[in-house]
Amino acid sequence: MKYLKTLLILLVLTLLVSTSAITKVTITLWYPEGQITAGAAHFADKTLFADFEAKNNCKVDLVGGDYDTMRQKIFTAMAAGAGRVPDILFVDRSWVPGLLKEDALESVPEADAKQWLAAVSPEIVELSDYGNGQMWGYPQYGIDVYGITWNKDYFAEAGFDPERAPQTWAEFLYYSLKTSKRDAAGNLTRVGYAIRHVGHPHGVVHKFLWALWGAGADLITDPKALKGGKVLFNNEGGKAALKLVYDMIYVDKSTSLNFPDPRAALLQGIAAMQISETISIQARQPKEAPNLRWGVDLPPVRYVGYKPATNLNSWFYSVPRLSMNKELTWKAIKWINSVQRDYELCAKYKSTPRYKENWAKPPFTTDPYAVALRKMLPYGRAYPNNLGLDGIMESLGAAIQKVWHNEAEIGPALAEAEELANKAIRDAAK
Repeated sequence: MKYLKTLLILLVLTLLVSTSAITKVTITLWYPEGQITAGAAHFADKTLFADFEAKNNCKVDLVGGDYDTMRQKIFTAMAAGAGRVPDILFVDRSWVPGLLKEDALESVPEADAKQWLAAVSPEIVELSDYGNGQMWGYPQYGIDVYGITWNKDYFAEAGFDPERAPQTWAEFLYYSLKTSKRDAAGNLTRVGYAIRHVGHPHGVVHKFLWALWGAGADLITDPKALKGGKVLFNNEGGKAALKLVYDMIYVDKSTSLNFPDPRAALLQGIAAMQISETISIQARQPKEAPNLRWGVDLPPVRYVGYKPATNLNSWFYSVPRLSMNKELTWKAIKWINSVQRDYELCAKYKSTPRYKENWAKPPFTTDPYAVALRKMLPYGRAYPNNLGLDGIMESLGAAIQKVWHNEAEIGPALAEAEELANKAIRDAAK
């Protein structure tokens, strides 16, 4: 009798374990892999969701993809139906309006959005709130504040103060010229300023906005509105911004189209300056360029007295409407974006937090990079909310590339971009 009882207990336990294994739910998360998300997404760490998985009897499947093709992959999956769409999208914030245009995202529950907006710092509120407290996702830690980063040793070599960035365009041009280097044949071996001039149009525009805004131009009339408005880049300021870099390529010749991505160029020691996501340099420098002494500051403005401006961007955790596991998915997103996880991950990866209470704790109160960023954050601007943003970015990005590759003159290129972008805005408002 005792033997039968023991056998029965073992049978029940076996059935319970088997049932548990069968009912384990898999949540799929898509993200752009590689250095494009360096500093913000550490999905190579397979323990990232381990505690959540253990407590919720689930698996979070992290699927990396190519940044340049991921948006198309998302729309293709949505057209194929619910079974093909991931549960979580980790996307560039500049992609969100395009997804909203297709009614592709779930909004964050009202109570959760209210709690988040009350707890995070002002720049995170700026990135999170799409009007009246409505949210379409959670900005990731390691916020993208675009700034000028420079090689301090190259500045000192050229006779400049290694702790000071160029403040105006005139200084910037001079610094670029003096820190560039050539071989005996006259070929550039080091650019003064490395540029992004190829690839996805969004990425090209991201790394050009410092000049556009620094010249007093803009992307659109009302950045907060979802619909309507007109672009503001085909004007004197926009033309001056394009010409600034064009002259660096073809007149001063302190930069070149033959160098790699600007972040890579700085880290490889073949660029003295670059302007892009500061978090990328912060995350990559210790491994890729351990001996690099680098500085970070706001990008230069056109003239003394102009107010500094730079782009404030983030990666976004969002939930597609066609997600098959919404309840568990939202639970996972809230967990990874909780106060505690925000602190733990930012401290571990030397990144920047989102919650006000975490900013007030060490190491963020004393870390030089965090301190520098706090000074830059008030000058950051979020990308427009407009549903036509994809069209704006693609048309302007194409114009930039045409001009810098000497395929079109500045005036006609911007005029064409203006026409295409305004059409995208009108079409998105229908």
